[in-house]
Amino acid sequence: MNLRLTSSALALAAMTAPAFADVTPEQVWQSWVDYYKSVGYTITEGSRDKSGSTLTVKDIKIAGGAEASRVGLSLPEIVLTDTGDGKVKTVFADHMTVDLSGTNADGKNYELPATLDMPGNSMISSGAPEDMTHEFNYPTLKVTLTTVTTDGKQTPLPVNFALLDSTGTAHLAGGATGKYDYDMSSAKLTFDGDVTDENQENVKFAGSAEKLSTKGTMNLPGKIADLETELGTALRNGLAMDGAVQIGPIAATFQFSGKDENDQPTSGAGKYEGKGFDGHIKMSQDGLSYQLGSDPVSFEITSPQMPMPIRYGFDKASLDLQMPVSKSDTPQPFKLAYALSGLTLGDEIWATFDPEAKLPRDPASLDIDVTGTMKVIRDLLDVPPPKADGASDQATDEAAADAATDQAADQSGDQAADAATDQAEADGMDDGMDGATDEAQPEEEPSPFEPVDLTINQFALKAVGASIQATGALKAPESGDMTMPVGNIHAEYEGVSALIDKLVGMGLIQQDQVMGVRMMLAMFAKPVDGNPDKLVTDLEFKDGGQVFANGQQIK
Repeated sequence: MNLRLTSSALALAAMTAPAFADVTPEQVWQSWVDYYKSVGYTITEGSRDKSGSTLTVKDIKIAGGAEASRVGLSLPEIVLTDTGDGKVKTVFADHMTVDLSGTNADGKNYELPATLDMPGNSMISSGAPEDMTHEFNYPTLKVTLTTVTTDGKQTPLPVNFALLDSTGTAHLAGGATGKYDYDMSSAKLTFDGDVTDENQENVKFAGSAEKLSTKGTMNLPGKIADLETELGTALRNGLAMDGAVQIGPIAATFQFSGKDENDQPTSGAGKYEGKGFDGHIKMSQDGLSYQLGSDPVSFEITSPQMPMPIRYGFDKASLDLQMPVSKSDTPQPFKLAYALSGLTLGDEIWATFDPEAKLPRDPASLDIDVTGTMKVIRDLLDVPPPKADGASDQATDEAAADAATDQAADQSGDQAADAATDQAEADGMDDGMDGATDEAQPEEEPSPFEPVDLTINQFALKAVGASIQATGALKAPESGDMTMPVGNIHAEYEGVSALIDKLVGMGLIQQDQVMGVRMMLAMFAKPVDGNPDKLVTDLEFKDGGQVFANGQQIK
């Protein structure tokens, strides 16, 4: 179930690190109201009562988000107390409800109720209206799901998440057009669930993660009606976000049951263990970047219906993706880097195709580092406004009828104009039929990117005793695009010939196919003097689409 919950996540985050406050309870409450309004939410209160230094607000409701992902929060009570030293203590009701609704990725309406429990929570706020700091302490943050309703059909969804011993600070300077930063640490995350879908396939899972920390900053551009649908506009107006998360050791188990494609019972179990990972995301008008890193991971799955257990693991993995998001005629930089080291497979997997252990089983690795520039022909994060069904087709049909009428009137007078109108209306009906076909098989939207140049800083693959390394640079010709690039690529190979021999000996490559494989290899690679097991390839791409390999034209 893929739910678009951008607004929902923002609302929950604000609830768990909120209270944009001042030194009096009234200012604390008002600043919170102003904040939610600035990001397009509505907030109402049932009543408020001031008794001495304590302000109590009851029956609070917060609602907002896009039509495709609405969020509503209901809080029985918030108590704000002047501590007498220029600070305010805020305590939220231990229990509150959350209602998520909208349209999922399959176009189906959904309703997802949840509860949020925060027993023993407290927050101390200090500062001035234009510069406030908040220190919070949440012994337990527990989110509980029970059901999900999709297109009117309710399905059980017992899933639980809990954060333990969460503390941190949140700071807001400048109000709705200022800067927000936060830093939060939690001792532990636990989760479990028992989910059965409409096909009676069941998955049970449980796990935990240690030592979680999140921190980040956000520059606010001013009032936003709906951040999810106005993200592109907000970025152009100065919205910038920078967040990081770090998680320690993780352990999880799962069991599944159901039926396979032949309607036969199937079941299994598995487990996941990781030493931890970290992530970093940045978003602004200048671009979007994701950086992920993982420490050692191991995974296994077993099933009576499987011929063997599936086990694998790796020592380290990382991803660095940087890309532009704003339209510009000037080329903008991008980057894609991925590294995986220490990849190992279980002996049971090896035994299926190499029972005699003829292939080296050393850990495999992959390293890719590509940079370049590209033009962005449209803003990626702009969400087009919805159009009424048939409105565009109707306008097109009317325009076609008017144009045909005018042309016929100029040529043959009123009689021809009437005939042309009838024909245009008939064409409009045909267009409507075509439109229905197009709706059933929509045309692919053209890519928003136009690559200008590409540099292969590193491509390195090492596995089963062989290795490949490549570097190079390509660019679009002056009168063309990257479908016919200009540039060079240099590649080196080691252990390939020995690997082919072993594959032949294992029967994975037939003897009558070896000659073809070696001939193909000889077309693109040549041996290095003094080292016959090392091969090199120099590819040259020339203007006009010509391609040369080691000086020989192959295209």
